[in-house]
Amino acid sequence: MTIARALHMRCFLVAALFFLSGCASMNLDYEEPSVELTSFKALPANGFEQNFEIGLKLTNPNNFDLPFNGISYQLSVAGEELAHGVASNIPTAKAYGESRFVVPISASLFGGFKVIKALMASKGQDISYQLEAKLDIDIPFMPKLTVIQDGIVPLVRSLD
Repeated sequence: MTIARALHMRCFLVAALFFLSGCASMNLDYEEPSVELTSFKALPANGFEQNFEIGLKLTNPNNFDLPFNGISYQLSVAGEELAHGVASNIPTAKAYGESRFVVPISASLFGGFKVIKALMASKGQDISYQLEAKLDIDIPFMPKLTVIQDGIVPLVRSLD
């Protein structure tokens, strides 16, 4: 090994150690945001596709803003996928704040049949739903984040 090559190798190792120590000292106090379904509105059907608008509330429990490039989401009802969608104009969730927005979502006719069958099988009991949202956070080196919210749609009202 030549002296020049050994010198390059040592410089590379020193630079790598500085880089790794910089990463280790970064503040990694990060909590995942939460996404909640706040509203659901049917829109006119388009052929074999039913369109909806859903309201979402994104809560940021961190001490820094979370800007977003976009979101993709899937809504399942009674264990059956009902609808899915994507959106790119998502407002920034301010530090220790929340952002509320409405996004489009669409269901195929066949997916709707599966959900109707599951609703009929429930015999009027409460129905579970699951919202899975994949968030593309606009912060360098931040990976996409998948957030899942489970909930219940009450179909039976008590007479209290």
